[in-house]
Amino acid sequence: MTTAEHLALLGGAPAIAQPLPHEVWPPPADEAELSELAEQRNTDISIKGNSGPIGRFEADFLAFLDGGARFAVTFNSGTSALLAAYFALGVRDGVDVVGPALTYHAALSPVFALRGDVVLADIDPDTRGLDPKALQAALTEHTKVITVVHQWGHPCDLDPILRIAERHGLRVLEDCSHAHGSRYKGRPVGTFGDAAVFSLQANKAVYAGEGGILVTSDPRVHDRATLLGHYRDRSRDSVLDADLRAHWVTGFGLKLRMSPFNAIVARHALAAFPARKEARHRCLRHLGEQLADVSYLEPVHVADHVDMGAWYGYKPLYRPAALGDVPRSVLIEALRAEGMEVGAPSGPRLSTLPLYARPENPLFPGTPKKGIAPDTGSHAEHVEQHALSLPTFSNWPEDTKLIDQYAEAFRKIGRHRETLVRYAADPSRRPTAPKR
Repeated sequence: MTTAEHLALLGGAPAIAQPLPHEVWPPPADEAELSELAEQRNTDISIKGNSGPIGRFEADFLAFLDGGARFAVTFNSGTSALLAAYFALGVRDGVDVVGPALTYHAALSPVFALRGDVVLADIDPDTRGLDPKALQAALTEHTKVITVVHQWGHPCDLDPILRIAERHGLRVLEDCSHAHGSRYKGRPVGTFGDAAVFSLQANKAVYAGEGGILVTSDPRVHDRATLLGHYRDRSRDSVLDADLRAHWVTGFGLKLRMSPFNAIVARHALAAFPARKEARHRCLRHLGEQLADVSYLEPVHVADHVDMGAWYGYKPLYRPAALGDVPRSVLIEALRAEGMEVGAPSGPRLSTLPLYARPENPLFPGTPKKGIAPDTGSHAEHVEQHALSLPTFSNWPEDTKLIDQYAEAFRKIGRHRETLVRYAADPSRRPTAPKR
């Protein structure tokens, strides 16, 4: 057997030749973006309402949503935009928000800053988002808001969720931070709920560096969200309700506004998005096709009635029984030795994090939390313990060779199943914890 046929973990040649990192994001700025940034530096580095690049980006984003929302308000981060959304939707002391048990912590953590409480419901194993049946079971007499997160880019099953909300008189917040450009039955995500938030952090498909944008068609949600993070010019000129507009000098005391430089970066990223989305789709379709014969992987499910938009990494599930019950950590160790950029997804179940699990709200000592979450054996636990995180390949056709090498690395591991089983059982080895 040649060296190349041995597992790289045990001295063989790696299947992947290209040096890390394999996911380089965001892409370098082109001359037009750099020129506009430089021009803005000498024009105005302050923020006056939503004038200049901020207003232009907000208008462009509403067009990106096919006109499915009336208002857009930028913030300095997606988390700030979520805080404004929860505030605008009426979250306060005594209010429960139901959201998914497995997602990024900031999708729900702003609730605690408003003295609200979070109830965690199980996820749908196909969409990886909120399961409608689990949502129904998780509702309490204090529930006022449902948060749906289009996790890793796949839209939630929105029709039954919206029916539940209508039946119980609940507000719906869409967290679209992974789902720029995703569609549910032909309609853009972010246009279904009472409000929606898109993160524009640097890892996102549409990025500002740091930033977030809230969209809504509800004038009162718009006014309250605006006043939470903006004061003076923006609130004076944009807030529609006369009573709320009386707060224009101070807003509601916070300053959570986006910089014009971030708006310029975001606007250029938005303009480039359609071509980048198409390239990602081609790359990830090719990756899915190449991994179809790897028995120990469960491919990423994409429902026929959705468009995955930007994706957010490629996250198949590991089937340990098909690989001799080798622990996921050992599989990741072996794949990394083959040259792969791979790990476990970074977000654990929220119920395992102290902010959610401990009985007291740390921002308001003495304020108890419910800490309601799915039982052991949930779909959320299964996905958390079995998902792998691969890069969001974005360069077509340049990444084709690299994708093929990834597929070969997975197949190579499968061919050496028994060797890897023996390695995993060896008490003298030092296990490596995955870091992603």
